[in-house]
Order: sequence, then structure tokens, then C-alpha cells
Amino acid sequence: MKKIARAASLLLLCQLLPQAAAAKDYDVLDLPAQQSELAPRALVYSVSPFHGKLYAAGQTGHILHSDDSGKTWQQSQVPVSSAIVDIHFPSPEKGWAVGHEGVILHSADAGKTWQKQYDGLRYGQEGLAYYKALAEQYPGQSIYGGLVGEMEFSIEQGADKPFFKVYFADDNNGYALGAYGMAVVTQDGGQTWQHNLHVADNDSLYHVFDFAQTGSPDTLLLCGEAGLLSLSNVREGTTKQLENSPWDGSFFSCAVTKQNSFVVAGLRGRIFHSGDNGQTWAEAKKPPSSTIVDTLQLADGRLLAAGIGGEILVSNDDGRSFNYLPIKTNTRAYAIADAGNDKLLVAGPAGVQSFDLGSCSPSGC
Repeated sequence: MKKIARAASLLLLCQLLPQAAAAKDYDVLDLPAQQSELAPRALVYSVSPFHGKLYAAGQTGHILHSDDSGKTWQQSQVPVSSAIVDIHFPSPEKGWAVGHEGVILHSADAGKTWQKQYDGLRYGQEGLAYYKALAEQYPGQSIYGGLVGEMEFSIEQGADKPFFKVYFADDNNGYALGAYGMAVVTQDGGQTWQHNLHVADNDSLYHVFDFAQTGSPDTLLLCGEAGLLSLSNVREGTTKQLENSPWDGSFFSCAVTKQNSFVVAGLRGRIFHSGDNGQTWAEAKKPPSSTIVDTLQLADGRLLAAGIGGEILVSNDDGRSFNYLPIKTNTRAYAIADAGNDKLLVAGPAGVQSFDLGSCSPSGC
């Protein structure tokens, strides 16, 4: 079952992030993203609001920002052409972005310009030195020898693995998480990044696809491949898997609701709900849908879930059940965001679309 789930999640990953295969054609780590008037209408993987602004990330190094709730977008100056898949701003000026080729970018001017802090080449090289030192210091602990082998393989493969998510509790303490268990942590605002695989409680090196902040600002719910569910403490740099995962399929999105319930969703449109911090789970009642790739809680308490096929689901009972929201995206949906004033943003192959939630009717929005 887990082999099937991993194959399915990798297939979806290839559909979502098609640039991976093209990365070897030229050195995207040294090629700045090209400025283009068409960037706001090109493929966008994520869209998020931070401190009164909106940020979107997409193909070939595109990062966009908007000061008017998504009516207009400006393209940022980005030093790489890697696909960028996630952004997080812990404060109005300072933000981080992650993506393909193990890229971590940093902005100190509210997203107008970005600098590269890290990449997949450093991941293998620094990881090899780090775990070799630990293996020599603790010869009786086999985990470090195994991770030495992983880092040697990473160097052999080159910068081929993406980070999927980045999160900062403040301007200094942050995580970057991604494919094949990739996990690095910083406590100095990204000046240095330290490997975290040895304490990540992810022996199978499953992909980590998403996170959600729990009631504690330092603790995240992580979800990923093959039913992976974990709780991670940003400041302590520790991660512990939940003992009870509701199934072996991949989770591409997770949420912690206003009532502190855990909601996880993923392959085959499956959604699960837990009201006791992941000790027990129940499958949500919902109509058929495509694979769920994003979830979002609105200010009024409604929980939305986006299917990759473009359908948007809504829950009015804390994620225990869902119905269709009458929004017709006419395209695939990769991410959703609340733009305020009853505006829902849907990111996908044609950029970012805006929908008026206040005018929704059975026939559409």
C-alpha cells in the first residue's frame, strides 16, 4: 500500500512541478528570473497573505507581490530561475521563499528583491561534513552512518530535490522542509542552516508537503507522503511522528482550525478530522472530488479545501463534513488564499484568479 501511495504522490508531484526535469538543461541556480509582463498570468504554485500584502510564487523563479488585494501584481527581482513553491513572512519586511534545486531565498525589503541563502548543492556538501563529524563522535549510533550515505547520494545527484515549505516563528528561527525528508533549520535568520534529518523522526525519508501552525506559535503540524503526520517544534528543532495516522495515502495539505482540530487532506480527495490532537481520526463526509492540494480557514470559521481539478469545498462544522462551494475556476487549482473583503484567490496554471465569496450562488460566483 505504501509503495502505491509513494508512486501516486510522486506522479502528482511531477504534474504540479513540471520544471524538475528541465533543471539540467541550464544552471537555474545562476540564472536570474526574467522580468515579464506575462508573469501574473503564468503558472503560480502558491499564494499567501502576510502583513497586509499578498505574495505569489511560481515557475522559473517568478515571485509576485500585491498591495491591492490581488487586483494588480508586481514582479520581484529574483536571482534564480528555479520553480518557487512557498513563501513565508514572519515580519513585514523579512521573508523567505523555497523551491526546486533546494533553493532558499531571503528578502529584507517586503519581497521586492530576493537573495539566495542556500541551495541543493550546499545541502549535500554541508550535510556530508556534518554527519561525518557526528558519525566519528558517536561511532555506536548507526543513524549517522546512514545519513552520511544519504548525503553522498545527494552530492552524486546534484541539486535535484525541492523544498516544499518554509516557516519562521520570528526573524531568526525557521525551518525548510521538502522532498525525501529534506529538513534544515536556522536560528540566525538564515545566515547558517543546519541539517535536521537526525531528529526529524522520518526514517523512511518521506516527502513533507505541508504544515499548519498549532495553538503554540512554535509548534507545527506537518503532513506528507504515505500518511506522514508529525508535530515539530521550531525553536527546539525537534519533530515527533503522531502514532495514529488515519491512512497510508499521501497528505498534501493540513490545517489546525479555530477550535484546535486537526484536518488533513490529500490523495483521492480524502479528508480526515481529529478533535483530540491526532490521537483519533474520523473521515470527513464530503462529495466526490479530485486530490485535495490546499486548505484554508476563513475569518468567519468556514474551512475551505481546494481540489487539484479546480473544485472548492467548504465546511461549516470544523472540518467534519464538506460540500461544494459554487465557484467555477475553469482550471486546475494549486493553492487558495483569503484576500479579505470576501475575496478568495485561487492560484493555478493561469496565474491567480479572484472570486467574490459574498456573491456565491448555486450557479457560481
